[in-house]
Amino acid sequence: MMIDRKLPRIAAKTLAAAALVLALAPRAAHAQQPTVHTVRMLVEGGVPRFDPATVTIKPGDQVRFVNVSGGPHNVSFDAATLPQGMDHVMEHAMPDQIQPLWGKLLVDPNESYTISFAGARPGRYPVFCVPHMYDKHGGTETGMKGVIIVR
Repeated sequence: MMIDRKLPRIAAKTLAAAALVLALAPRAAHAQQPTVHTVRMLVEGGVPRFDPATVTIKPGDQVRFVNVSGGPHNVSFDAATLPQGMDHVMEHAMPDQIQPLWGKLLVDPNESYTISFAGARPGRYPVFCVPHMYDKHGGTETGMKGVIIVR
Protein backbone atom coordinates (compact mmCIF):
# COMPACT_ATOMS: atom_id res chain seq x y z
CA MET A 1 0.00 0.00 0.00
CA MET A 2 2.89 2.33 0.65
CA ILE A 3 3.87 2.05 -3.02
CA ASP A 4 0.40 3.08 -4.16
CA ARG A 5 0.63 6.45 -2.34
CA LYS A 6 4.08 7.28 -3.76
CA LEU A 7 3.23 6.52 -7.39
CA PRO A 8 0.96 9.56 -7.94
CA ARG A 9 3.61 11.88 -6.44
CA ILE A 10 6.40 10.37 -8.57
CA ALA A 11 4.23 10.58 -11.68
CA ALA A 12 3.33 14.20 -10.93
CA LYS A 13 6.99 15.15 -10.42
CA THR A 14 8.01 13.38 -13.63
CA LEU A 15 5.28 15.15 -15.60
CA ALA A 16 6.24 18.52 -14.11
CA ALA A 17 9.90 17.97 -15.02
CA ALA A 18 8.98 16.91 -18.56
CA ALA A 19 6.74 19.98 -18.97
CA LEU A 20 9.58 22.24 -17.80
CA VAL A 21 12.01 20.67 -20.28
CA LEU A 22 9.52 21.07 -23.13
CA ALA A 23 8.78 24.66 -22.17
CA LEU A 24 12.46 25.62 -22.18
CA ALA A 25 13.56 23.58 -25.23
CA PRO A 26 12.34 25.97 -27.96
CA ARG A 27 14.02 28.94 -26.30
CA ALA A 28 17.30 27.08 -25.87
CA ALA A 29 17.31 25.92 -29.50
CA HIS A 30 16.50 29.42 -30.74
CA ALA A 31 19.15 31.08 -28.57
CA GLN A 32 21.85 28.83 -30.02
CA GLN A 33 21.25 29.77 -33.66
CA PRO A 34 24.33 31.62 -34.94
CA THR A 35 24.05 34.93 -36.73
CA VAL A 36 25.03 34.54 -40.39
CA HIS A 37 26.81 37.49 -42.02
CA THR A 38 26.93 37.60 -45.83
CA VAL A 39 29.97 38.78 -47.78
CA ARG A 40 29.68 39.10 -51.55
CA MET A 41 32.64 38.16 -53.75
CA LEU A 42 32.68 40.10 -56.99
CA VAL A 43 34.62 41.82 -59.73
CA GLU A 44 33.57 45.34 -60.73
CA GLY A 45 35.47 47.37 -63.29
CA GLY A 46 38.13 44.69 -63.38
CA VAL A 47 38.74 44.99 -59.62
CA PRO A 48 38.04 41.90 -57.47
CA ARG A 49 36.79 42.57 -53.95
CA PHE A 50 34.92 41.34 -50.91
CA ASP A 51 31.77 43.36 -50.18
CA PRO A 52 31.89 44.38 -47.41
CA ALA A 53 35.66 44.14 -47.02
CA THR A 54 35.40 44.32 -43.21
CA VAL A 55 32.84 42.42 -41.15
CA THR A 56 32.53 42.58 -37.36
CA ILE A 57 31.06 39.48 -35.74
CA LYS A 58 30.78 37.70 -32.39
CA PRO A 59 32.35 34.35 -31.48
CA GLY A 60 29.99 31.63 -32.71
CA ASP A 61 28.70 33.63 -35.69
CA GLN A 62 29.07 32.40 -39.24
CA VAL A 63 30.24 34.21 -42.36
CA ARG A 64 28.71 33.17 -45.67
CA PHE A 65 30.76 34.13 -48.73
CA VAL A 66 28.77 34.31 -51.99
CA ASN A 67 30.28 34.26 -55.49
CA VAL A 68 28.44 37.10 -57.26
CA SER A 69 30.68 37.70 -60.28
CA GLY A 70 34.21 37.27 -61.60
CA GLY A 71 34.80 33.81 -60.17
CA PRO A 72 36.36 31.54 -59.39
CA HIS A 73 36.77 32.88 -55.87
CA ASN A 74 37.67 31.32 -52.56
CA VAL A 75 38.25 32.34 -48.95
CA SER A 76 41.67 31.76 -47.47
CA PHE A 77 43.58 32.55 -44.30
CA ASP A 78 47.31 32.86 -43.70
CA ALA A 79 48.13 31.15 -40.37
CA ALA A 80 50.78 33.81 -39.63
CA THR A 81 48.14 36.59 -39.63
CA LEU A 82 45.56 34.89 -37.39
CA PRO A 83 45.32 35.40 -33.63
CA GLN A 84 47.72 33.02 -31.86
CA GLY A 85 46.52 29.42 -31.85
CA MET A 86 43.50 30.11 -34.04
CA ASP A 87 44.88 28.45 -37.18
CA HIS A 88 43.77 25.03 -35.89
CA VAL A 89 40.33 26.35 -34.91
CA MET A 90 39.81 27.90 -38.34
CA GLU A 91 41.11 24.82 -40.12
CA HIS A 92 38.39 22.76 -38.41
CA ALA A 93 35.77 25.42 -39.20
CA MET A 94 36.41 25.30 -42.95
CA PRO A 95 34.82 22.47 -44.96
CA ASP A 96 36.22 21.20 -48.28
CA GLN A 97 39.64 22.86 -48.13
CA ILE A 98 41.91 22.72 -51.17
CA GLN A 99 44.82 22.98 -48.76
CA PRO A 100 45.02 23.97 -45.08
CA LEU A 101 43.15 27.26 -44.48
CA TRP A 102 42.18 27.62 -48.17
CA GLY A 103 38.48 27.13 -48.85
CA LYS A 104 37.19 25.44 -51.98
CA LEU A 105 36.90 27.34 -55.25
CA LEU A 106 33.49 28.86 -55.93
CA VAL A 107 32.95 28.73 -59.68
CA ASP A 108 29.20 29.14 -60.20
CA PRO A 109 27.31 32.39 -59.63
CA ASN A 110 25.51 32.40 -56.25
CA GLU A 111 27.59 29.47 -55.01
CA SER A 112 28.48 30.02 -51.37
CA TYR A 113 30.93 28.93 -48.69
CA THR A 114 30.18 29.30 -44.98
CA ILE A 115 32.74 29.44 -42.21
CA SER A 116 31.79 29.07 -38.55
CA PHE A 117 33.59 31.19 -36.00
CA ALA A 118 32.55 28.95 -33.12
CA GLY A 119 35.51 28.78 -30.78
CA ALA A 120 37.20 31.80 -32.37
CA ARG A 121 38.85 34.21 -29.97
CA PRO A 122 38.43 37.96 -30.38
CA GLY A 123 40.81 39.47 -32.89
CA ARG A 124 41.42 40.19 -36.57
CA TYR A 125 41.11 37.38 -39.11
CA PRO A 126 42.43 38.65 -42.46
CA VAL A 127 41.07 36.80 -45.51
CA PHE A 128 42.10 36.72 -49.14
CA CYS A 129 41.01 35.11 -52.39
CA VAL A 130 43.72 32.87 -53.87
CA PRO A 131 42.75 33.37 -57.55
CA HIS A 132 42.73 37.16 -56.99
CA MET A 133 45.48 37.58 -54.39
CA TYR A 134 47.64 39.53 -56.83
CA ASP A 135 46.82 42.92 -58.29
CA LYS A 136 47.18 43.66 -62.02
CA HIS A 137 50.88 44.47 -61.48
CA GLY A 138 51.64 41.15 -59.78
CA GLY A 139 51.81 42.62 -56.26
CA THR A 140 49.83 41.52 -53.23
CA GLU A 141 49.25 44.96 -51.72
CA THR A 142 45.89 45.53 -53.42
CA GLY A 143 44.74 41.99 -54.22
CA MET A 144 41.31 40.72 -53.10
CA LYS A 145 41.49 41.03 -49.31
CA GLY A 146 39.18 41.45 -46.38
CA VAL A 147 39.09 41.11 -42.63
CA ILE A 148 36.73 39.45 -40.18
CA ILE A 149 36.86 41.12 -36.77
CA VAL A 150 35.69 38.94 -33.91
CA ARG A 151 34.67 40.93 -30.81
